[in-house]
Amino acid sequence: MYTRVGIVCGVLLTVILVLTVWNPVTVAEEIKNLVSNPDFDMDMNTVVDWTIGGGGTLTIDKKEKFPVGSVAKAQIDAPGANDWEPEIHSKAFDVKNGTMYTCSFWAKADADKRPIAVKYEQLDTWVGPSQNFSLTDKEMIEYSFSPIMTMGSPPQVVIHIQFNKIKGGVWFAHFRVYEGKYVKDDINLGGKPKTVSPGGKLAYSWGEIKSR
Repeated sequence: MYTRVGIVCGVLLTVILVLTVWNPVTVAEEIKNLVSNPDFDMDMNTVVDWTIGGGGTLTIDKKEKFPVGSVAKAQIDAPGANDWEPEIHSKAFDVKNGTMYTCSFWAKADADKRPIAVKYEQLDTWVGPSQNFSLTDKEMIEYSFSPIMTMGSPPQVVIHIQFNKIKGGVWFAHFRVYEGKYVKDDINLGGKPKTVSPGGKLAYSWGEIKSR
């Protein structure tokens, strides 16, 4: 026979379970994302707030499915004379010098090993910490790096992506740019989520000035 204390405890436990089910907000969702249109879902036909230079196109690939937003495809048909030609830029945002920022994104390529570089690029000076990644064509994988800023705003910075003089296609989804260490993403593609990061190593800085 249940005691009054047991009944009260049971009711409290039920309330806690209900609140847990009806409050699905996660740590990842609470992060303040600094990049605009991170899921390419503001327009289902064109990519908003992201640009690509000459020699490439950036479009929404409606054949590709992802749990969040849309998938953007960068098609590089005419690489330039430099590694950064063509290049993708996000919309600009502010950063603080000496502060750690994480950039994470999901991507795959049309080749088994496809090198790209991702950089926090300060406008006007073109400097900032960057990281090389080797994409694969197997499936969408989350890539991330968390450097400490070597510069601050103003001027603002963009997420810069370059393709290292290689033709072909690369697919991107669900960018996150936020202050602090990497926080695990909740996205699950039906199996065990896969994440690739530089292993905690500080990303190197590009000190050279690009001539355009």
